[in-house]
Amino acid sequence: MDANQINAFITSLIEVTKMLGMDSWTRTGLGARDQLKTTNEVNVIIGLVGDIKGNVVLSMQEKTAMNIASKMMGGLPVSEFDLMPKSALCELSNMVSGRSASELEKIGVLTSITPPTLIHGRNLISLISQIETLVVKFTAEEGIIELNIATEN
Repeated sequence: MDANQINAFITSLIEVTKMLGMDSWTRTGLGARDQLKTTNEVNVIIGLVGDIKGNVVLSMQEKTAMNIASKMMGGLPVSEFDLMPKSALCELSNMVSGRSASELEKIGVLTSITPPTLIHGRNLISLISQIETLVVKFTAEEGIIELNIATEN
């Protein structure tokens, strides 16, 4: 994976969350997996097509997802992870991926994104792809997010 391409996703997540009033996100971990697999309760999948192909997954626990949705909805309390917070999380993923595609275009990489797919559930494992995956962990007052990037040129 090209570092400039990876940085497009990292920078986009930080900038979009800042724009939404969540300015304490800090990168707290970096790792790799042999495949794109998550065990968190909430996973939002965005597909990538074009010069790079693959998937980007925002993965988190339900409580983190509810905290993020609350911030996105102006502080409105979220007591249940129903349609409204799910929609907010999908929109966050759209915004991050859209900005990433713009950042990639600046370095000559043309990529289109698919609409988000949200998978929600306890005690489930989401095996999304057999591609080696870079996992970037972020922490903030809202919780912990894993940004999973599984791409190939």
